[in-house]
Amino acid sequence: MKQETVFQAARRHLRNGWVILTTRGGVALFGAAMLEAAKLIDSPVGVFLPPRNVARHGPRCWREHGARGTIGAVLRQLAATYDPPLGRRRNPVNDPLRAQAVNYHYTYELIREDGVVPSRRPANESDFALATPFDYAARPSHRGPIAAIVHVFYPEGLSLLLEKIANVPVDVDLFLSTDTQEKKARLARESDGWSKGRVEIRVLPNRGRDIAAKFVGFRDVYDQYELFLHLHAKRSPHGGAALARWADYLFDTLIGSTQIASSNLALFDDPRIGVVFPQHLFDLRGVLNWGYDYDLARGLIKRMGVEIDKNLVLEFPSGSMFFGRSAAFRPLLDLGLGFDDFPEEGGHVDGTLAHAIERVLLMVAESRGFEWLKVARRDLYPMPQTLLALRGPDDLPAHRLKVFRPCLGNVDDGLRPQEKGIAETRLLLSYPSRNRRPRLNLLTPTVNPRQTFGGVATALRLFDDLARALGDDFDRRIVTTDADVESAAYDAFPDFTPAPCAATLDTGRSLLVDAYQREGGRLDLRAGDVFIATAWWTAILARNLERDRARLFGRALPLLYVIQDEEPYFQGRGARYALAASTYRNASPTIAIINSEELYSSVISNYPFTESYCLPYAMNPELASALRPAPRERLLIVYGRPHVARNAFELLIDALFCWQQRDPIRASRWRIAFLGENFAPSQFYPVQNAEVPGKVSLAQYGDYLSRASVGVSLMLSPHPSYPPLEMAEAGLVTVTNEFEGRSLRRRFDDILSIELSEPAALADAIEAAVARAEPMIGKFSPRRQGTAPEIDAAALFDAEALAVRLRRSITEGAATGA
Repeated sequence: MKQETVFQAARRHLRNGWVILTTRGGVALFGAAMLEAAKLIDSPVGVFLPPRNVARHGPRCWREHGARGTIGAVLRQLAATYDPPLGRRRNPVNDPLRAQAVNYHYTYELIREDGVVPSRRPANESDFALATPFDYAARPSHRGPIAAIVHVFYPEGLSLLLEKIANVPVDVDLFLSTDTQEKKARLARESDGWSKGRVEIRVLPNRGRDIAAKFVGFRDVYDQYELFLHLHAKRSPHGGAALARWADYLFDTLIGSTQIASSNLALFDDPRIGVVFPQHLFDLRGVLNWGYDYDLARGLIKRMGVEIDKNLVLEFPSGSMFFGRSAAFRPLLDLGLGFDDFPEEGGHVDGTLAHAIERVLLMVAESRGFEWLKVARRDLYPMPQTLLALRGPDDLPAHRLKVFRPCLGNVDDGLRPQEKGIAETRLLLSYPSRNRRPRLNLLTPTVNPRQTFGGVATALRLFDDLARALGDDFDRRIVTTDADVESAAYDAFPDFTPAPCAATLDTGRSLLVDAYQREGGRLDLRAGDVFIATAWWTAILARNLERDRARLFGRALPLLYVIQDEEPYFQGRGARYALAASTYRNASPTIAIINSEELYSSVISNYPFTESYCLPYAMNPELASALRPAPRERLLIVYGRPHVARNAFELLIDALFCWQQRDPIRASRWRIAFLGENFAPSQFYPVQNAEVPGKVSLAQYGDYLSRASVGVSLMLSPHPSYPPLEMAEAGLVTVTNEFEGRSLRRRFDDILSIELSEPAALADAIEAAVARAEPMIGKFSPRRQGTAPEIDAAALFDAEALAVRLRRSITEGAATGA
């Protein structure tokens, strides 16, 4: 491969810089420059290190990655902060997104030199916890008893544990384990005076440490208790002085006083909370990684039906002490693990099944639809700015948005190889909403009036019709994926509240979300969210959200897929083609709503949709009302869109040029107006007597249709395209093309439809159309009604009937507890 010269590289950077400066501004240009500098100093992909963390984490980064790696990490984080790829500073509605964005320490490096698998972890200043005890007298509604499952390998630690467990404000049944009869006798003596509940002591094999004892040795206990407390008489002899206080830190954070224990236990008043655990001992934060446990952890959780990768956030209750809800760990308990699955005790500090289980505990809970919360004491954790005070129960919903960051949710947005080359497929990350109201969602590339062509307009009308049919019981949300929402769009949707692409309390009834600037943000996802996809890439985004919903809420709802053309046709035979075609062949529940009778016949004959409906062609009511009786002029309108390949712009220009040069005297009397897209006049040269009104309003379009005599519009796809049908219906002599059996002459038998799409044939058709239109000049011609192709009545789209179907799906999901 020929290597780029220095001059070529400099020219490329200058050109790209000019584009970024003129389209996104100086701030984005600065970010882009930082990213390029990081590539030169370090590598195209490396670690990230926020500048404010250089003093704290710089030395470790320097040791692990060297000077170049550390400088590259800082520059790369600056680039990520300013987000040049998508101009994240453009729409102020997304300021909350930037305020809430979590910085992560991560690397795409597969393993370290020592064999450790690195992890993705939130930066210290982005890792929040609830301050315990709360700033009010918390009174848990759970009346007990709870099970305290405690592994006591070191019997001398039991007295302190019992003293701490006594702080729990409800009855507590003790389940103690150890490894010898002698230790059991000592535990029996020390627990003899326990007055808060019963005591059971078991002697278990010395395998798997506290993890095996709790989840294997006491597997039968969880069915008897809704809530439990996991503890163990912990020592960390391998950690030196730094870890000598680890056990005390965990005890004191969980149950250090009656007020602390009451605060932590009160969090389970929320039935979705499955785990409450202490924030990590600060001395450990730099070593929280997958260690040598990744393969064991992945294999284990895969047996529970969950697939993970190293790029997910690694969060876990380090030290394995926490309050838990038994139902959250049912998948792990049901695996039937035995003590023989754990190695014999050999002083292992990592790389065992017990360590692997510890790392996936929160993932197990999330896979059952439960959430987790972290707590920390103000006097024990050295970053008070990350501790959130609860002054009353009403503070918790907002704090949850900062503390609970799902382990099983994607966080790596915009960096997958597919997304670099196909930007529209950037993931929409989700955040579980607590709002139980069902909601209808439209995923659309844009709603900006200047970018709203026929396809978007049709999708918006369908969304509005279906929303009206669903009624006030359903909320509404429009999510734009490919363009910033401009002020004109907000003006066009006065009933919709502007909203960021960020996790919120999700209380809005009608929202307009700008998700173009979505890096670092999350879209609120409800159990009752119904999605309408409007293009193949929005179908990919919607299916990813459907997978999130199935994981978070255990339920599936059908995806409504508005198909307005056979989109794989738009792509060359490459990745885009494959992705577009995959959305037509996906087996997940999909209701296809196909625009026009012609496209419906083509799609259902080629793709295996199990449920599909036809949205018949009908002229836009606003356009129809704009038509008026007017004398016909020597005006030829052309649907010309240079940037839409299927409209064959170059073919149109060649044919118009050929016709004018062939018949110059008659052509000199005719004006040409290019409608549909704004472009420079140089693009139609050497065609004469032409102008580019471009993207016009429906009222202006209606005026052109009322006055023009000839219309030309090509469409190289199975969809008939609305412009030639609108032209013919308005009374113009219309020229279009045939395509793979699709012929608009079945609707209007006087349409001039060329079979061979090449310039000479199209020029002949234009010349014939102009000759046919000459007698019409100065006269009035009425609107006509074409003959629609026959479609089974049961296949016709009916908003009311679909609304009934969606209500039933929502109700059935709720009835099954999904």
